[in-house]
Amino acid sequence: MNNLTVVFLHGWGTHPVIWAPLQTYFPNSYAMPLPGYSGSAMAQTLDEMSNSIAGQIPEKSVLAGWSLGALVAMRIALIQPEKVSRLVLIGATPCFVNREDWPYGVADEVFEQFARNLAEDYSGTIRRFLTLQAQGSDAVRAVLAELRRRLLAQPRPAEGALEAGLDILRGTDLRSEVAQLPVPVTLIHGLGDKLAPVNAARWLAQTIPDSTLHEIRGAGHAPFLSHAEEVAEIMANG
Repeated sequence: MNNLTVVFLHGWGTHPVIWAPLQTYFPNSYAMPLPGYSGSAMAQTLDEMSNSIAGQIPEKSVLAGWSLGALVAMRIALIQPEKVSRLVLIGATPCFVNREDWPYGVADEVFEQFARNLAEDYSGTIRRFLTLQAQGSDAVRAVLAELRRRLLAQPRPAEGALEAGLDILRGTDLRSEVAQLPVPVTLIHGLGDKLAPVNAARWLAQTIPDSTLHEIRGAGHAPFLSHAEEVAEIMANG
């Protein structure tokens, strides 16, 4: 158990309940739904999403963001720095999609395919995305089962929330801004991450002035599920 108070931000297509295993180590923490999830109001852009979350958290919060939630956490620290005392970024990247000068993402076609399939097959699309998140873990079957168990029974996000989130994942590039992050940053990344390759986290660690990178062997995009105790220890020790 740790007395650290943490605000957890989940990723695209998931739910605050995803943090339950890690929250057992931080009883004073709370997991917030991203806009459009769990009945919360919609947001169309990263700034709208970030301002919405920032308006609901106390000043000097420790923000722990995963995947899309990590983009939101970084953006909050950039536009409302008084709200953040420290960032914990899990499975983070400044830019999810490959670009001419950025080989540390995934092909844009991956997100295009998810966008095309959402309207036709919501459940199948989410299942495929969860599979991508679990890949690269030594415990891929256990992680995938945990993701499905926790998430597939949850209510769907608001209409348009998933599409807006995909647009944010595809269109966001924070590379020119992350060097201005004004708070200490703890980066936690699975070495086998297939959605945000570890080289993206290494780039962040080299670019963000006050940052520390912890690479977790045997983990994919969701190390807080496969290696919850190790992730909790890293977070507790700063």
